[in-house]
Formats: sequence, C-alpha cells, structure tokens
Amino acid sequence: MRAHLSSGDLARATGNTVRTIRFYEEEGLLTPAVVSEGGHRRYTEDDLERLQLITDLRELGLALCEIRSMLDLRSGCYSAAEFALRFQEVLAGHLEQAQRRLERLKRLKEELLQGLAAIQVRLSSSGTEQCPCAVAEAANAPRIVKVLARQQGCCGHHHGEHHAHAGDAQPRIAGGAASTEPSDVGSGPAAATASGRKPPSA
Repeated sequence: MRAHLSSGDLARATGNTVRTIRFYEEEGLLTPAVVSEGGHRRYTEDDLERLQLITDLRELGLALCEIRSMLDLRSGCYSAAEFALRFQEVLAGHLEQAQRRLERLKRLKEELLQGLAAIQVRLSSSGTEQCPCAVAEAANAPRIVKVLARQQGCCGHHHGEHHAHAGDAQPRIAGGAASTEPSDVGSGPAAATASGRKPPSA
C-alpha cells in the first residue's frame, strides 16, 4: 500500500494535532510506514484507519494501556476461531462501558437543555438584576444551574456559612488533657495526599 499521507494529513483527517500523533508513536500505538532520511514521516490508509480507531477509543475513555492491549489483540492468535473468541471477550466489556458512557452523556444532555431553558425563563422574567444566587435558589432549578450560580456566603442564599473550615482542628479530651489533633487524619496514600505529600509511585 502506498504511503502518501503526511502527519498533517492524518491530523486534519482525525481532528488530532501533529504533536498528539507523535505522542501515539512514542507510546507504540502508531508507526509511520516510511521515515525519510530527513525525518519526514509518511503513512498509509491503514495507518489512518488505525489512528481513527485510537481517537475513537480515547473519546470513549479508554486508557492508553487498554488501547494498546486492544491493538495487540491478534498477537498470539494462530486461528480465526482463537481470534474471534478473544475479540468477543475483550470487546464485550468495552461495549458495556460504551453503553454506560452513552447513558451518562444522554442524562447530561437533558440537564444542559433544562439548564438553558431555565435561564431563558429567568431572562424573560422580572428580577434579572438580582444576585446570581437567586437563580440557583429558584424552584426546580436544574443541578447544573444550582452548582454554577451559587456562591458560598453570598447574599444569604447559599446556606453553607456554618460549615467548619477544613483546616480547623477540633479539640478532643483524652485522659483529662485536651488534644488538638484533627480527628480525620489517617494513614496511607489517602492521608499523604490530604497532607499535600504525593504517595510513592508504583
């Protein structure tokens, strides 16, 4: 197959950047068919299809290691039956993941539409000069409107003023002596993260 496509051609066809394509090459997900002495890369139509699949799988939310495993699906298969079985096992799990993602996206789309409708109603009614918090407190306001419009301690609309500050230590009595040790300090990676220290990498 003729290698006539440049990195720019692949980028334009898939909506990626040339830098992203280079990254996929570094990760071993994509390999140019030809690299000239001057470093110019050329790709085939098969390479373009592979990149399109990688892009779609990334959009689905798959990690690079999952995509790499999927692209290596044929490795070690010596018959069509063996490949078909492995394909079915791997793809069934990803199909379920895709379905869950589609359902979440559908719910989010409905919420966005409800939010836009609620804002349009607000703009067409009186009280447009009120604080944005009033929009969040409107009856039946969608979640996205509530979260984006309200502000802590503003105008008395958002009732969160009495929450304890995260850095305040609560005194505890232990053996007759007062202790100012925060009660939520634990151990392990979660505690290290909470204290600003990064857990050791694997």
